[in-house]
Amino acid sequence: MKRNFDLSERYEEVKDKLEEVGYDTIPAIVFLQTIALLQRGECAKKHILKLDRQKFIDMWDEVVDAVERTVDYFRNYYRIPVSRILPYNSLVVPFAYFFYHHPDKPETEMKNRLESFFWRTALSERYSSAVETKLAQDKRRIDRILGGEQPKYDYHVDVTPDSIIENGLFSANRSYKKSILCLYAYQEPKSFNDHSIVRINNGWLKQANSKNYHHFFPRAFLKRKGEDEFYINHILNITIVDDFLNKRKIKAKAPSVYMKNFIEQNENLEKTMRTHLIDDIDVFGIWNDDYDLFFQKRAEIVSKELEKRLLV
Repeated sequence: MKRNFDLSERYEEVKDKLEEVGYDTIPAIVFLQTIALLQRGECAKKHILKLDRQKFIDMWDEVVDAVERTVDYFRNYYRIPVSRILPYNSLVVPFAYFFYHHPDKPETEMKNRLESFFWRTALSERYSSAVETKLAQDKRRIDRILGGEQPKYDYHVDVTPDSIIENGLFSANRSYKKSILCLYAYQEPKSFNDHSIVRINNGWLKQANSKNYHHFFPRAFLKRKGEDEFYINHILNITIVDDFLNKRKIKAKAPSVYMKNFIEQNENLEKTMRTHLIDDIDVFGIWNDDYDLFFQKRAEIVSKELEKRLLV
């Protein structure tokens, strides 16, 4: 028996490794809940307190491996570069449960079912309440995926343009907004001025006014036009850029002004803008500063991208 096992020390060791890949915000409870699901099929506090100590110790390394595989999967397949935009840290739990039982990468239908599970959970804001109960329910959904079956869902996820518009007031802490930020990050956004890679940093993503978040139609510009705050500070107006671009080059300029500068600097600007889910700058209302047109066009393209990720 490993009598010198210290959970806090072991967690700090794992956290140091996760910090190297930008996932250091994953809390210790994720590991406890995963082990509880594996041992008891439930993960409420009362179940965690009743875990068998020796089994816990024996399972620890394999659970850490499963969490690390989950992080790799989130980073490489979903292209979520840092944990700060992960819709829920709790999403690690069902995926770690999956990778504990299935160490290899999922393929074909299994992969598609896992992806649909991820986006359904994130967009429905499912883990905003009663998370332990819902994790136990979702453990059974993961069991079905592991068994080669499609899980059954008793809740609906609406990704129509109208629903995105209705639910899109930007807040860096809401799961729905983080889900769409994950969608933006998946495109591997490039810098407007030179098509270079935009590095997304955990330390910059704590608040909705952080350095990586840029209002494509700047707030001050829209306020001068009398636009409503709901539409100004909406997820559909957010792009992911670097600090230099956001604070020094764009500021409060109209899109028609700052984009004309970038088209002179960046011969790949159209390709660049597609990495921000702005497919055709000539039809998005950018050159005549038509925010209503831009807003509707971006809602439509975000909707199409989300639909691809959800199985019926």
